[in-house]
Amino acid sequence: PAAYAAVEEDKQSAPTISPNNNRIPAGDLVAGVLKIKLELRQGRWYPDKDGGPSLVIQVFGEEGRAPEVPGPLMRVPEGTEIRASVRNRLTMSAVVHGLHERPGDPKDAIEVAPGEVREVRFKAGAPGTYYYWARTTKEEFPTPPETLLSGAFVVDAAGNTPDDRVFVIGLWYEGWLGKPDFREVLAVNGKSWPYTERFTFAVGEQVRWRWVNPSVSDHAMHLHGFYYTVNSVGDAERTTVYGENQRRQVVTAHIASSGTMALTWVPERGGNWIFHCHMLAHMSTEARLGRDKPMHSGETHDDPADSAGM
Repeated sequence: PAAYAAVEEDKQSAPTISPNNNRIPAGDLVAGVLKIKLELRQGRWYPDKDGGPSLVIQVFGEEGRAPEVPGPLMRVPEGTEIRASVRNRLTMSAVVHGLHERPGDPKDAIEVAPGEVREVRFKAGAPGTYYYWARTTKEEFPTPPETLLSGAFVVDAAGNTPDDRVFVIGLWYEGWLGKPDFREVLAVNGKSWPYTERFTFAVGEQVRWRWVNPSVSDHAMHLHGFYYTVNSVGDAERTTVYGENQRRQVVTAHIASSGTMALTWVPERGGNWIFHCHMLAHMSTEARLGRDKPMHSGETHDDPADSAGM
């Protein structure tokens, strides 16, 4: 009962979680050494509009800053030494994966007790798109509080800092698929459609994206209007870079659970276009926290997002 009361009190005082657009790397990178202080904590997440429906979940944050979904971006050049600390502000132990050199072993993890701070040092390793993550339970699948407990980890080739963007797919859920009480919320960089980011590109501009999928579901990532080229694929521990004759031009590419993908594409003509998961359930209004029940014929709502079907 005492532990339960403490958890309920934490929920009431949970800080607001910030959506992380993965534009600014976390930590301090000086003279080839990245120093970063991560925290595990509980926060209140607003996947739709600020002040709208919310969830209290477990997340990563950078010490002294608001917790984030996804967790702080770790991005360094090849050859960087990383000195990371993890402070556990949760009421339960957590096992943190991915804070090690790449390629790596998913079993290479650290356990951090409540209130404890653990420190690790490692070389960044091979260039690629990876992620780090944590679990606070030993269940086969992550439980609702911990489903978004992850962040991107990118290693750039030495002497090459590409002008690209990093996107992390988030999927919160509770219950079991097919059961009446099942709910799920999908997000990209911490926000659900139609509150996700918008872009403006010039015709002929080359666009570079990295996609990270630490969620429990696979996704069929589909681009309207143009083909895109898959340059590399991988997971939390390894990246496979395709040679020029191996690269595929596609409109849809499958990214598995725990998968990563780097791609390029060129907007060849003007217009309004969208990039999204092509799986029907992931395009539905039910996959938003603010609209978890089907809308009946003739029903209207003040929020135009309630009728947004993708």
